[in-house]
Amino acid sequence: MNHPAFSRRTFIKTSALAMPLLAAGCAHLGGGSPRAEDFVSVRQGQFYLRGRPHYYVGANLWYGGYLSDAALPGGRQRLTRELDLLQSLGVTNIRLLAGSESSPLAGAIPRGITRAPHDYDEALLAGLDFCLAEMAKRDMRAILFVSNYWQWSGSFAEYVRWVTGETIPDPDRPVMAKGDWHAFMEFSAKFYKTPAAVQLYRDYVASLIHRRNTINGRQYRDDPAIMTWELANEPRPAADNPADVSVFCDWVDATARFIHTLDPHHLVCTGSEGLNGSLQQESVYIAAHKTPAIDYVTVHMWLKNWSWLTEFQLGSAFEVAAAKAREHVETHNRMASDILHKPLVLEEFGLPRDQEAYAPGTPTSARDEYYRRMFDQVAESAHAGRALQAANFWAWAGAGRADSPKDSAGSYLGDPPCEPQGLNSVFDTDTTTHAITAAANRKLQALG
Repeated sequence: MNHPAFSRRTFIKTSALAMPLLAAGCAHLGGGSPRAEDFVSVRQGQFYLRGRPHYYVGANLWYGGYLSDAALPGGRQRLTRELDLLQSLGVTNIRLLAGSESSPLAGAIPRGITRAPHDYDEALLAGLDFCLAEMAKRDMRAILFVSNYWQWSGSFAEYVRWVTGETIPDPDRPVMAKGDWHAFMEFSAKFYKTPAAVQLYRDYVASLIHRRNTINGRQYRDDPAIMTWELANEPRPAADNPADVSVFCDWVDATARFIHTLDPHHLVCTGSEGLNGSLQQESVYIAAHKTPAIDYVTVHMWLKNWSWLTEFQLGSAFEVAAAKAREHVETHNRMASDILHKPLVLEEFGLPRDQEAYAPGTPTSARDEYYRRMFDQVAESAHAGRALQAANFWAWAGAGRADSPKDSAGSYLGDPPCEPQGLNSVFDTDTTTHAITAAANRKLQALG
């Protein structure tokens, strides 16, 4: 998820990257040693699971580890209820935050998993353990993003600050109220050119890959409940300098190869939002994803954040924006299908409730129609054997409730703390949205 002002296994591998997979053991979700068929893989541009093509409509529930902190009253009980409800909708894939950084920024989560260099919050990691263990019981798969380009969960900028001691330009302070995010974006992108910051990030990722789940005893690198290591939420080159593209592409390639070296079982993706995170240039998106160490590609789609839609109701403006969204996703489907030959996941998209209401029980007619069209686009692509094969809507709120849109403390609605709580949230009472999601999963299951 990005700030509103910005667009935020064949393994296709060399033989050197593929060899560890051949030597790997095999895993079942419930216990024992891993079975190869229980890991999601990619072969010839197609997701596979247990020998069959794998398609899905999943959800973003970034806060799963936070909600599962044992010290949060009722948190783990709520997490299990959320997973049960999602499972009833056919949801088998959840995108989770697995790395965050404690930050002084106004719009950030104050409590990060990484509190300081090499200082990790064990309670939050144990919460992530619990979430993954509960997902395993339900045969669900997780996409784990391990940092963020944006400020709301700490970000690359925090790694730079730890190393250099510089002050991060805070995009949520009043002095920047006009939306000048350029300074923050340039600072966050210094990460790729700061070797000590990159090493701190790698140290955390390595600790997570080798972590042993305190609930079920499974090492993360051997856990089929994990589908993907995602390099970050919406990583991108610096704000507008083409000279930074090669630095970014080198970081993507080197980081993905580093992860595969430690973990031969799981997929790796960037978490890119697509062209909006690639200087609006197809050549940049392709260059960043052509490495064989990146197993599949991603696109995000934000009608409100990109100012493609300002009236959240059905009507002529909605029709224009929905058509533009379809074209945008299709552009990425073409690149993934015809040039990169890798699966594509629409892993973030959302829309406010009608009239941009935030409260549960308010109408969702425009959102429901938008979801239906996006899910149909996935099914059409999957049926045609093309790259777009899955989607994760943003975001599942379930039973979460906030006292007001400004109340982000402990409510966990899916909206980042810098955004109004309830903005893109799908609540447990949104039965029409549930029905559209369940129908989409039934359609994709039939294709699989």
